[in-house]
Amino acid sequence: MRAELIDIQVEDHGDDVEITLSGSLSRVQLPAVREKIEMLTKGPGCFFFLNLERAQFKTRDYLDLFLEVLDSIKAQNSTLVLVFSNNEQKAYFEKYKNIFEIYESRSAYKNSGLRKQLAQVGVHYGKKTGLRLTPAVAISATILIIGWAITLFLIIAAQGRDIADKQAQIIALQGQKDRYVREIDKLESSIGPLRKLGVVQDTSMLSSFGIIQDWVSYLEYLENSRREK
Repeated sequence: MRAELIDIQVEDHGDDVEITLSGSLSRVQLPAVREKIEMLTKGPGCFFFLNLERAQFKTRDYLDLFLEVLDSIKAQNSTLVLVFSNNEQKAYFEKYKNIFEIYESRSAYKNSGLRKQLAQVGVHYGKKTGLRLTPAVAISATILIIGWAITLFLIIAAQGRDIADKQAQIIALQGQKDRYVREIDKLESSIGPLRKLGVVQDTSMLSSFGIIQDWVSYLEYLENSRREK
């Protein structure tokens, strides 16, 4: 097959260039394919989509060609994406599936933003398999969940102790209040006889319980008041 008979189609979408390579490709066509692919993938900051859906590779030499093209495109800050979905191509690129970016279509690549980011950290999702985690991510997630559960338990336990302490303080204050009320009631019940004797003239002094704590101190206070007059 002469070089001009190689079926290579190019679609320019601005910053995206889709190159479609078709036909049965043996070692004979390799130099011509190399020349055309290298010529078409010149340009910094572009996305090159190499559609290989209808290509049939008769030699493994094309893998080396695509690896060289990938290195060249990366060197010019561009991106190479291989496009195919058939099992034949998947088997052909199986050895290098973790090196190349492989998608079923150009639109599938553009819609893969979130999925790509998750895959980079070890999270994979498929319609048939559901959400899958790599062992490292699964271990990290387990440790994170256990740590979060322990932290939550410690917070709840600390809050429980704090609530119990506050309840104990409330009970103690309530008991102290009841005791004060009983003592004040006892003192107020004694005012009657002293009022008849003219000893108690200002009962407001009794409201300051704690300042005057017994009748002896109170009588001394009255005596001192008379002397000052």
